[in-house]
Amino acid sequence: MTNDALSNLLTENRTFPPPEGFAANANEKAESYGRADADREAFWAEQAERLSWDTKWSRVLDWSGAPFAKWFVG
Repeated sequence: MTNDALSNLLTENRTFPPPEGFAANANEKAESYGRADADREAFWAEQAERLSWDTKWSRVLDWSGAPFAKWFVG
């Protein structure tokens, strides 16, 4: 097998949209991508509010130990 053939096998450009019924019952809709892109931390804070927490977190994302991130600190 040549390198070109192997590289070709590592590239996947097809997409497989979900059936309409499945997408209609999803927890999140397509507009969620825009909200997440606009403000990632606010989006995830909103999602975290949907869960029950024994102790609510005080910070959504802590990058102080980069490259390691901590989510929902506190």
